[in-house]
Amino acid sequence: MREQRAWPVRYQVTIKSGLGQIRKLQVLTWLGPEKAIAIVAHADGRGYGFPEGIYDIDAEELGPAERGEHGEVVTTGYLSDRMEF
Repeated sequence: MREQRAWPVRYQVTIKSGLGQIRKLQVLTWLGPEKAIAIVAHADGRGYGFPEGIYDIDAEELGPAERGEHGEVVTTGYLSDRMEF
């Protein structure tokens, strides 16, 4: 099990389909790049992905999550695991 970070991190996860199409999705998680990849792979089966499946996948760290006006984590516009937030 991966250790939870002190503040959530933004990732850009790149998916390459079996036919070579590329899609980039933004993810927010407390639990590292492996969790970001898991979130995207799960979302792939829910309409965010490709019908021909995932050929390759990679996560790039973009830095800490944005803070809102009152210091809260900004989750709008990111895929995330609702159980984390």
